Amino acid sequence: MNNRISALMKFIENYVGVDGAKVFRALFESDKELSYNDIITKTGLDEQTVRRVLYELNELGLVMYRRIQSAEDGRFIYYWTVNSYGINQVLLNRKRLVFEKLKIRLDHEERTTFFLCINDGIRLTFDEALELDFRCPKCSSILVQEDRNPYAEVLREVVSKLAKEIEDERKLVSS
Repeated sequence: MNNRISALMKFIENYVGVDGAKVFRALFESDKELSYNDIITKTGLDEQTVRRVLYELNELGLVMYRRIQSAEDGRFIYYWTVNSYGINQVLLNRKRLVFEKLKIRLDHEERTTFFLCINDGIRLTFDEALELDFRCPKCSSILVQEDRNPYAEVLREVVSKLAKEIEDERKLVSS
């Protein structure tokens, strides 16, 4: 489970930034809902940053809030918590997106003939090599056809592994 939390925190940091990861961690580690003030105290971030990050996390479906009206002054108070169902759904959707992109890349790698420059390691498609008269754009040496696509096998393995992960997680989320 610790690996999953690390991966989740990295995902949040990539999408919302370091401040987003701080806010999410504060909510994740709390055993109760937190108000803006609670989050500000726990993270040391300013109010505007906390509000912005919470709305971004909410848009991603990672956190949710409950709103109550203060009896004293009538203002609304928001209490925030982690949306555990939303986390699974967001990560599953992200994996699906990556899976689709990798399938497209794998298809490209399998259908395309590539040419290499032995000296510079430049890799070009057939059409690119044809435009350059099968000469390296950097050193002008003759390009050689790639015997076997080294990327296709790795991509095939990753796509297969990801397909299995998606299927397993889809079953967990839908149950």
